[in-house]
Amino acid sequence: MQTCQPTIKSTIASMPFDEIYDLVREDMKKVEEGLYRNFQSDVPLIPTITSYLNDAGGKRLRPMFLVLSSKISGYSNGNRHILNSCIVELIHAATLLHDDVVDEAFIRRGNPSANRKWGNEASVLVGDFLFSKSFLLLASEDNSKINKSVSAASKEVAEGEVLGLATKGNFDISEDEYMDIIYKKTASLISVSCRIGAIIGNASQEKEKALADFGLKAGIAFQLVDDILDYTGNPEKFGKTIGLDFQKKKMTLPLINLFQKAPAKEKKKIQELVRSNGNLSCRLKTLVDMMKHYDSINYALDKARNYVTEAKKEIVAFDESPSLTAILSLADYVVSRDI
Repeated sequence: MQTCQPTIKSTIASMPFDEIYDLVREDMKKVEEGLYRNFQSDVPLIPTITSYLNDAGGKRLRPMFLVLSSKISGYSNGNRHILNSCIVELIHAATLLHDDVVDEAFIRRGNPSANRKWGNEASVLVGDFLFSKSFLLLASEDNSKINKSVSAASKEVAEGEVLGLATKGNFDISEDEYMDIIYKKTASLISVSCRIGAIIGNASQEKEKALADFGLKAGIAFQLVDDILDYTGNPEKFGKTIGLDFQKKKMTLPLINLFQKAPAKEKKKIQELVRSNGNLSCRLKTLVDMMKHYDSINYALDKARNYVTEAKKEIVAFDESPSLTAILSLADYVVSRDI
């Protein structure tokens, strides 16, 4: 007997990013105002660095996922979606500061990174401040389910970062092991953003899980695309230094797939390219050419697209609405950006 599989509603057309943003513009304005208030401190260096980070821009994808999840779950009165959007975005901002220190990154969203301007010590400590502010806000959200979910996601983000650090230059890492890393370090925070939207909208347990799974799969797709863009992206559009993962010997999916497909002789060449301190652009070009030859870029991109397709199937039970169209389109956006 055939079983019915969930399918994406065929009547829903994709919405461009500008239209998605227009739908939540007033909410996002309130999120920005909330973030600005929480970036303030009597210690002058803190608002200096946080304002610099904030002024660099960013899509605010996590708050957008949270706001749209709350809307399709029936939330319409109050500001809990704004409070919780600030919580997840403060956690994300803290990880950006810490990541740039760990990666020795000099560029963030097209500008000199905070650690380049103010040093590693200041960046780490201000990141700690942002983590502290997020949990201070969380204490005002009198909901144990949200508190536990955000705390668990924060733990997973930290675990993912440590796992990523521990596997640098490890060519024996499997694809499954890497997928676990990106589930923790990236997808968990997007997943909890969608779960919170369901919780504050008083969605059923089934719909809460569906939104959490939707966010998890969309978050994995987001990180896979970041992996690809590190090799093929436009630095001005990507907002980060191209080849940084490669330079830091991070094992991401395009490289893992290439190493798995290459014959023994070329495996040695790949290892030499990654471990060498020679000209970065030349090494990067050689590696990208090999990835194209073995179709590793397309492999990673197809995997990202498949995750988005599966993510969209998770929320077929929600009623059709502009907000549903927007959140489905936001999932599409994560795999279409600057590829």
